[in-house]
Amino acid sequence: MPLSIRPLRLCAPFAALYAGALAHAESPPTHPADLMATVVLAAAKPAASAAYASAAVVWVPPATWLLYFVPLVALFGAVVAILVIRSALLKAPQWSLADALSEETLLPAYTEVMVNGVTTRTLDKDPDGKPVLAPQMRASSSRVIALMGMVAILFLFIGFGAFALFALGSTGRMPDRMDSVVDFLMAGLTLFAPYLVNKFASVFQGLAGNKPTP
Repeated sequence: MPLSIRPLRLCAPFAALYAGALAHAESPPTHPADLMATVVLAAAKPAASAAYASAAVVWVPPATWLLYFVPLVALFGAVVAILVIRSALLKAPQWSLADALSEETLLPAYTEVMVNGVTTRTLDKDPDGKPVLAPQMRASSSRVIALMGMVAILFLFIGFGAFALFALGSTGRMPDRMDSVVDFLMAGLTLFAPYLVNKFASVFQGLAGNKPTP
């Protein structure tokens, strides 16, 4: 290689760095020392950016005992919270699970009459001769199904949440299959279908009952 071409090739990288430094600098440096510092900083910035990017990608997991401790605390806390709520409800004199699983239903009203020690029931009727309907609380199968579905989904959510916490602490990211877990939990919402259908039916029934009769 000719001697006149080799120095040009050796200076090409420095020329590129100098051009990049001038492009980002507010005013071009004039002093040789400032010029050299600008070139050095321009060469150091890509290396620093690459080091920062590599450091951001690397995940340092915590201690092994902590990876198990956090999900266990979440599980234990959820169980304790459920037991505390149950204990508080059982101590309430006016609360019962049967009442909570009952819903208001319109049923014919009766009047009890005792004659000679015998109790008879008489159906209450309005002036038009139609039975009088009174709201009464009756057991609801849809609410029982909804309660069982809620308990099942709750424990599944807590279980999958424990695995998600462990994977997040171990790898720094959520598991790749969490979308499938979410789809599975969403499919479990079909357990509430009877309760929702019952609610919609009661709403439409109420609207139909409020229409004036011709």
